[in-house]
Amino acid sequence: MRITRALAVSLATAALATACTQGEGSRAREWEPDDAMQRAQRALDADDADTTQVAEASSYVASGIDKTLDTPGDKPYRFDIACDTDGVPTVTVTVTRGAAKRPLEVPCGNQQAVRVNVPAGQAFTAKIPPIDKQPAPSGVILWNLNTLEPHDVHGCPDDIQGCKQ
Repeated sequence: MRITRALAVSLATAALATACTQGEGSRAREWEPDDAMQRAQRALDADDADTTQVAEASSYVASGIDKTLDTPGDKPYRFDIACDTDGVPTVTVTVTRGAAKRPLEVPCGNQQAVRVNVPAGQAFTAKIPPIDKQPAPSGVILWNLNTLEPHDVHGCPDDIQGCKQ
């Protein structure tokens, strides 16, 4: 029996496709940057407080973030952060203001953002260190800085300094 060139190419392509997809069955979804950005944005948007956004940005999870944010005026602020990754369950954001420093775990792929209350005043810094491993993990970090009315602050009014219980 003679195998035509077209049939041979078809069989080789099918064999390669089968080999490439083995082991992928346990994965619930394929990670896509656009879908991840939308999921993280939905987590940031899932909020009933009346806020005014004053800053926003995004970064790849492998790059981390290092951002100093000004908080002038009289209204309190809230720093909201979410991430969506393929293979990194959490990232740690460290928020610093003056001598006060607070690390917070941000679960990636969660449907709720981590929300950090910050009173107006001195600038604060938010840092997530870059992830230095190969291959570099896929993932996005989104954050917003918002002002809100004092009556919309839930919990401790200064999550960086902390509140006495």
